[in-house]
Order: sequence, then structure tokens, then C-alpha cells
Amino acid sequence: MVLLRWHADPVVVLGISAMAALYLWGVQRARNVPRSRVRCFAAAVAVLVLALCSPVASVSEERFSVHMVQHLLLTYGAAPLLAFSAPVTLALQALGPGPGRKRLLSVLHSRVVRFVTHPAVTWFAFAGVMYVTHFSRLYDASLRNPFLHGVEHLLYLGTAALFWWPVVRRDPVPGSFPWPARVLYLFLAMPMQSFLGVAILNADRVLYPHYASVSGALADQHLAGAIMWAGGDLLMLTAVGAAIAGWMRFDERETVRVDAALDARRSAADVARAVRGAGGRGVGERRVDDDGAVEDVRVAEELDRLGGEIR
Repeated sequence: MVLLRWHADPVVVLGISAMAALYLWGVQRARNVPRSRVRCFAAAVAVLVLALCSPVASVSEERFSVHMVQHLLLTYGAAPLLAFSAPVTLALQALGPGPGRKRLLSVLHSRVVRFVTHPAVTWFAFAGVMYVTHFSRLYDASLRNPFLHGVEHLLYLGTAALFWWPVVRRDPVPGSFPWPARVLYLFLAMPMQSFLGVAILNADRVLYPHYASVSGALADQHLAGAIMWAGGDLLMLTAVGAAIAGWMRFDERETVRVDAALDARRSAADVARAVRGAGGRGVGERRVDDDGAVEDVRVAEELDRLGGEIR
């Protein structure tokens, strides 16, 4: 029965368990870790188990279409969830002040990390891994060699995590990446993914000899291409929509902030004009405040009143 065909590779199980243990250790060491980040990490672990240990992993060795689902789970499921869980921020908080944190900060500020995390580099690295693995002998070789298969999965997960990292930005990321650029970054990934899926869908021969002996191999390959094309585009379109929504929320917050600053500036100008134009007691009168500074009594009273209204 397919549902009972779990693929408990010891290396994979050990790797996922070690990653989960490290994250939980960080949560215990750090303070006030947002629950949303812990939930994202738990979801990422669940997706990794589904992709690498469940029947999906077992059947993927026989059906290219299921193998494609596995890759989408890694690149569009686990990778962005790991980015949302902010592991680097958690590590900085867990290490606390000390040599470990200083070493990690020095690595994060290094030229290598600044280059590797640049959006142009992460975009082309992700696209390059997808195209090179699918249009070379590496893909078929990985199906015959467990070590190469594990390396391929690490490449997918690693480059995908780097791809999502500058967009999600839950961790400290070198440089700035404004919202319009993020939307364009994700939008341009759609034709990249689509072309790869369409190429597999329209192939008139079985591309990978490993699957050639499987009944209905060509039809299954066409299904795999359709899954990459339609499934990948649907997931990326969802990400584009989420990025646009985030952009709109950011603009709303900026509008409120700018309006508040303008209102405060206008209120301060009104107070200054009222003080200059007022007559009678208190005009020009001076006093010494708690810090020893000389201030105008009328100006101080007006500012205190304004501050109380704001509060």
C-alpha cells in the first residue's frame, strides 16, 4: 500500500532532527520569540518530512510527476517557511553577547555573505540550479546515486531559501530591497519556472532513462511538466499577491507616519505663533527647568498642554 511506504533515510531523519533540535534550543535560550516564527518553523519541518520521508519520497523514485511535487514542496513550501522562521535572528538572540555572537555578526557582515545574499545572485542561483539539474545528466544520475540525490535536494532547498530570504526579510539582510523591487523579483521568476515546465511538458521523448522503463513514462513526464508549470506559477502568483499586499500595508504605515510628523510640525508652528502674538503675563517670562536650561514659560505651558492632548 502506497500510504505505508515511508522512506526513513537515516541521514535525512538525522538532519531534520538536528535542525529541529537546534531551533528549539535557540527558542529556549532566546527571549520573546514570536509564536508565528515558531509555527513557521514547525510547518517547514512538517513539509520537509512530507517531501523527504513520506510516501512522496518513495514514489518519486518511480514517478517523475511525484518527484516534481517533491521539488515544489522543497522550493515553494519548506524554503519560504524557513525564511519566515528567522533562524539567523534566533541564533543572534540565543548566543547573547559574547564571542559566538561577534563571530556570527562578522560572518553576516562579510563581503561573501553580502554577495551571496544579493537579490540578483539569489535569483540567478535558484534559476541556474533548476535548469542545470533538469537539463543535464545530474538529474538522472541523482536517481541512481543516493548521495547525489541528497546533494541535489540540498541544492534545491539551499538556493530556494536564499531566493526567498531577501523577499521575506525576517532576518538581517545586507542592503535594501524596496517593495516594488520585491514584486518584480517574484514576478520575473514566473516565466523562468514556466519555461522549464513547458519544455518538459512538450518533450517528445523520455528525458531521464531512470523513468524509461516505467509504464506510461512519457505521459507521466508530461504530467510532471504540467505540475511544474501550473503548480509553480500558481504558488509564485500567490507570493506576488502577498508581496503586493505587504507593499500596500507598508505604504499605509508610511502615510500615517508622515501625516503624524506633519501634524506635529504644524502644531509646533502654531504654538510658536501663539506665543509670539500673545500679550499679558507670562510673555517673555523665563524660568529654569529641571535640567538647568532656561525656557520661556508660555512656550513650555503650551507644549505641555499639547503633549497632554496627544497622550
